[in-house]
Amino acid sequence: AILYLFWGMAFVCDEYFVRTIDVISDRFQIPDDVAGATLMALGCNGPEMALNTISIFHPSNIGVGAVVGGEVFNVLVIIGTALLATPDMYMPLKLGRFCFFRDVIFYMVSVGMLYWVLHNGSVSRLNAAVLLCGAVVYTLVVTYSAKISAWFAQERKFIRTASRRFTQARLSFMPKILTASFDAAGDDDDDSEDEDDEPDPETVAEWQRAQTCKDPEAGSILGVRVDLRNRLMDRNHHIDNRYMWLHEDGLVVSTVIDPVGERKSLQLQRGQSGICFDYDKHTNDQHWHHGGLVNQPIFFGSQDGPKDEKSANSLQNPLLTESQRSLATGDVNPPSIQLPGFRDAPWEVIPFEDILYCERGVGDEKHFNLHVHQHDSHLGNLITLELSTKDEAVMNAWVEALRGKLLAQRRKTTEAPPAKGVMDSLMQWVEWLQFPVKFFVQRTIPDMDDPKQQHLYPVSFTMSMVWLAVFAFSVVKACDGIHEDFGISTDVLGFTVAAAGTSFPNVFSGMCVARQGKTSMAVANALGANVQNVFLALAVPWTIQSFFLVGGPFPMPVDNLLPAVLECAITLMPVVLVYMCSSFAMPKWSGGLFLLTYVVYVVFALGQQISKCPMWPFPCGTSSR
Repeated sequence: AILYLFWGMAFVCDEYFVRTIDVISDRFQIPDDVAGATLMALGCNGPEMALNTISIFHPSNIGVGAVVGGEVFNVLVIIGTALLATPDMYMPLKLGRFCFFRDVIFYMVSVGMLYWVLHNGSVSRLNAAVLLCGAVVYTLVVTYSAKISAWFAQERKFIRTASRRFTQARLSFMPKILTASFDAAGDDDDDSEDEDDEPDPETVAEWQRAQTCKDPEAGSILGVRVDLRNRLMDRNHHIDNRYMWLHEDGLVVSTVIDPVGERKSLQLQRGQSGICFDYDKHTNDQHWHHGGLVNQPIFFGSQDGPKDEKSANSLQNPLLTESQRSLATGDVNPPSIQLPGFRDAPWEVIPFEDILYCERGVGDEKHFNLHVHQHDSHLGNLITLELSTKDEAVMNAWVEALRGKLLAQRRKTTEAPPAKGVMDSLMQWVEWLQFPVKFFVQRTIPDMDDPKQQHLYPVSFTMSMVWLAVFAFSVVKACDGIHEDFGISTDVLGFTVAAAGTSFPNVFSGMCVARQGKTSMAVANALGANVQNVFLALAVPWTIQSFFLVGGPFPMPVDNLLPAVLECAITLMPVVLVYMCSSFAMPKWSGGLFLLTYVVYVVFALGQQISKCPMWPFPCGTSSR
């Protein structure tokens, strides 16, 4: 029953609450970076915040335990499963150093601040205000990360150049041959990642041409924002410009990074979630590019010589159908395939058979949505691609062409659907169990995916909060029942059951985006969610209670707080050590290591509960908080 309640919370949050906040940010024209770090973060931490809000009226440690235990779960399980699901062509996984260490530092600071707040068993106004200030600081740093990262890169380059000149001046008395050898060695020590590659002129020219191209089959530039219907992955509230074109059987999208836009700097792009580094042997030029929107990107063969079919055919990806493979290895290639900037980057193929429908907003002449369903429906749900352009004529041409292609696809004669397997039958039972919640939620919350109902966003926001509160109260009561029947403390239930229950749906979404090559998104969002769990999911309810309801400090005793905080720090160490010892990358085997570490953590938590010793397996003296 408690698992059903956790699913209900995730369903309301993913399908309605996050989407409502997205509509609010669009209505009030909040910048994407600010919305992603504030409103979207608030929506993404909805279940945890709901549990702590209910604790105001029904005192319980379940909410705090869910946050503390969720810290460990997000770091080890979500990152671990995402790494194991990542295709080999992107492994070992490269991550932007600045953003990784930014989130790690804020994570450790947030855990330390949480201990400072709870160590005396109460929460004061000052405590709540300081946590909210932490949220403001983190939001500002995330919002201006690109500028801060660029500043650090310039300073690092300046210091390196000055150090080299100083060393050369000191060695000026040495023979010229030794000085030349030293200069060569110094050049080799340069970090190639700090050098911004100049875009190819032909690629820039094609990109500029495509920005106003009204022929979808010749290629156009459209802004894309992906709605994955998952509170963790939808934190990335920004639009990326992508080169795409229409093929006879599907939509083809390039993974090339915008070479002419405001975000053209490769140094800034590397720190963004959704940007991946390619290790595929298809080309000698290994570089950074976008991950897939829906499916894993694949390489097209070069038209100058024999196609490298091994590169495409060797991708054993369950998200890729035979029609996609035939499109990737067929005779028809994108018109820009020969340009250097596009030739060495993979392409994503979205077959028309996967696109459910094309939807255009009422009175909106520059945006339209594509609703796509992944082939691997057991792991992925409905994905919405929000497409936009500044030229209304380009948008009209694309909408008309897409609707024509989809209509032609529906008229094609297809074979009978395959026989249903065991998994399909099992999913029917799951859908039957989910029906009661879906029925009542759909009848009480306006659908924000329907442009005609988006003006009802206040109702959608309020009813989403009501349903989250209902499920959160039910979870707290269920945990209280488990505590009374089996004697398991509410602290342990919060650290383990509640933490895993509120975060487990994110595991499958992390695996889905990892298969698309966007593992960096899963890693960044898992770390960012931990920070906002403390700064928002705890701080907001505590601020309401201390300032408006109680008017001062209120008790919040948490047993075994110090061991729990130490476990948060200790379980983060394998992630940081692997990243630093693997040349600022994460190999695939580290995913198994992180999952094994979480198993050890659960064993320790259960051992502490059974032995009634917070320092288990070490000898325990007097019990301490």
